[in-house]
Amino acid sequence: MAWLQIGSQRFGPLRAILFDKDGTLSNSEAFLMNLAQSRLAMALEQVAVSLRPQLEGLLQRAYGLSVEGERPAGLDPGGATAVASAGQNLITTATCLAQVGFSWSEALSKAQIIHSQPLDHHLFPRAQLTPPLPGVVQLLHHAQELGLGCGVISGDCRQGIEDFLRQWDLLGTIRAFRGADQLPAKPAAEAALQLCRDLGVEPHHCLLCGDSGQDLAMAQGAGIGTVVGYTGGWQNPPQLGGFDALVADWGAVTLMADI
Repeated sequence: MAWLQIGSQRFGPLRAILFDKDGTLSNSEAFLMNLAQSRLAMALEQVAVSLRPQLEGLLQRAYGLSVEGERPAGLDPGGATAVASAGQNLITTATCLAQVGFSWSEALSKAQIIHSQPLDHHLFPRAQLTPPLPGVVQLLHHAQELGLGCGVISGDCRQGIEDFLRQWDLLGTIRAFRGADQLPAKPAAEAALQLCRDLGVEPHHCLLCGDSGQDLAMAQGAGIGTVVGYTGGWQNPPQLGGFDALVADWGAVTLMADI
């Protein structure tokens, strides 16, 4: 058992901490923004020139791409690219295509082509391009020393989570993880419950750290004891409400043994 402290707030005693990955453990904004821009460009190639201005605006808003003039200005941490799974992002693209006049079958077919395209060389391999956020490595190793079970629950696929952990030598600090290709998947409360089972802990003895409202809803639905919102992973910090605490810097988090 251990305690987690943020400023004057102390939470625990804890048996495990569950983490979101992108924007919480990993610095993913630049990669995800480039991915969204790449998909946007491929989508525009799939439609007539006359439809491109309308489709571009729809996809920019859906993907969460903010633009100043003609230059990208950041990624909305609440947009589909930042929050949604690969399957949900494909449906997002198809929905935008349907809004410019394609039938659903046509829109879905085009979206599948767009999302099946191999990543450009500057977007691969993802794990190398999404390093841990400052303070993450130290926090995970300290949790391991205290005997806390740590898990990851993410909208990325299971292989993507493993690649990230392996790339940054963190695999030994994480006892269990669940990706979007494992059902039930995030943001279903049952996904968080299953991760708790994988860790061998009761939900009320867990703390979940995430950067979106769906992390909060999932944790509350699963009966997670404490939910902490992390806001330091994005250029434009997410606007989070309802969390037990908010933190923008992992260096401001202290873990301590139960006394």
